[in-house]
Amino acid sequence: MRILSCALAYLSLFCAVFGGEGKGAKLELEWRDMGDVGLEGKAWTDTPRPYSRVPNSFSGRVTADVWNNAMSSTGMCINFETDSPEIWVSRELYSDQLGEYNFNVCAFSGFDLYGLDPADGKLKWLAATPHANSENSLYRLFFTNGKKGVYRIYLPLRNSLKSAKVGVKKGSYFRVIPARKKPVVFYGTSIVHGAFASHAGLSHPSVIGRRLNVPIVNLGFSGSAKMEPDMADMLAEIDASVYVIDAQANMNDKLVSERCEKFLRRLRQLRPDTPILLVERAESLRGWYYGAAGTPLKVWLLQRAVYEKLLSEGEKNMAYLKGDKLFGDTCEASIDDVHPGDLGIMSMADKMTPIIGKLLGKQ
Repeated sequence: MRILSCALAYLSLFCAVFGGEGKGAKLELEWRDMGDVGLEGKAWTDTPRPYSRVPNSFSGRVTADVWNNAMSSTGMCINFETDSPEIWVSRELYSDQLGEYNFNVCAFSGFDLYGLDPADGKLKWLAATPHANSENSLYRLFFTNGKKGVYRIYLPLRNSLKSAKVGVKKGSYFRVIPARKKPVVFYGTSIVHGAFASHAGLSHPSVIGRRLNVPIVNLGFSGSAKMEPDMADMLAEIDASVYVIDAQANMNDKLVSERCEKFLRRLRQLRPDTPILLVERAESLRGWYYGAAGTPLKVWLLQRAVYEKLLSEGEKNMAYLKGDKLFGDTCEASIDDVHPGDLGIMSMADKMTPIIGKLLGKQ
């Protein structure tokens, strides 16, 4: 009987500390809409959904695939300071969930919490939506230490949010940290979109944003980044500090030949002084097995030729990142030889961060 009593007491404590749904929770909460809490990473206010990424003015100008992909809250985050002992999230999803095989469920629909470490001033991971709560509309994200701290919540990488709220203990201190200006803007494929990141804050644009302490806008569109002329016009509407163009993985030789130079010239015409980083697609991680056959050599050379041509004409504010070893030195950095896992994501961040930092004048 004593053993049973101890077991029940332990179970009760476990549920109190780790329970996600929080039914019957004693804590009285105050809720704030994330759209009103300094939402960062949303470039336009006039969008078809509260947390979508393309403005209404480009309906019909971007492709249907881009429009559909843009319904996700990819890269968006809120920053705030609180002394609440608990941090909760509440969300409502649109019924047309954006299903796609290459997103981890925690990244697909989940929120991700980071906290500022006062010892070194860096944001560090604290909690992510667990698989068990991936479909829950209301759950406790984290128990804090009750001290005043700065936090960041990343919104889901792929699903479409109708509403999203952060909850803290009623009467606790809460300070909104406003969204920062002049973001680094990433345009690209499902890799930029965050495919195979294990949680929402781990796409490489978000990692780079934390490392350089800069805001980011993530315009990754799975399978749909093909350098259409209207996409250059859309990117140019954003007052960016740097543009990162990483669309080659969605483009074949013909598309690179036809569009890459025109796209870059159009963007440069509209934003003559904004630095640009042009990125190649990653080489195959099966190269050790297939040899040269695993290297996208032609598409690499076509894009490199465009870059060299622009440099020869006097372009001075554009950098280039080659695709070899983009996912690192290990052959285990991807699940499907296309999308990076966490190992590949960190390798991409390692390679891009110093280049973007230099373009920003930070390194």
